[in-house]
Amino acid sequence: MLPSNYNVTSGQKNKVININALGEINLIGNRGLTEISFSSFFPYAYQTYCEYSPVQPPKAYVDSIEAMKRAGDVRLTITGTSINMMVTIESFQHAEEDGSGDVSYTLECKEYRLPNAEDTNPGVSTLDTSREMPPANETVSYLVKKGDCLSAIAMRLTGKADWKTLYEQNKDVIGGNPNLIHPGQTLLISGARKGT
Repeated sequence: MLPSNYNVTSGQKNKVININALGEINLIGNRGLTEISFSSFFPYAYQTYCEYSPVQPPKAYVDSIEAMKRAGDVRLTITGTSINMMVTIESFQHAEEDGSGDVSYTLECKEYRLPNAEDTNPGVSTLDTSREMPPANETVSYLVKKGDCLSAIAMRLTGKADWKTLYEQNKDVIGGNPNLIHPGQTLLISGARKGT
């Protein structure tokens, strides 16, 4: 289930000092790392409000996020916003609360930024692109398996959860509903990363 909202915290590493003749002054420092958090739930079974079908068991999604957390840095993209950055998963809390089998979760991420010698101006930040995804330049075929959804397939093969592009490329195979893909269908994915 897609989160209904998200929170962004953007800090600044300023320092307040006390000067005898002046009192407190604020020294402007470098920017802090951006923090992003959101909450939602993994449904136990498909419901009409679900974005994708079929849904995997909540444990599969929990295991996937735990693997991303252990991997170190991951790309966080929130479609329809300007958020598209490398992050580390700082905290992942999940629980089954009401006996329905649904698993609620809260995910807290922090911007991942490598030291950059060019980033010497305290008021100006530069984006480090050394951790970008490798170029996407292959077209591969993919056999749909039980539990697959377009966003998961796109993430696995291209590094982006861009299910709309994948759907447009395979509309003739999938049909009119992007949520209804079936095991055994063969999809063509252009822009797959090398080696996938």
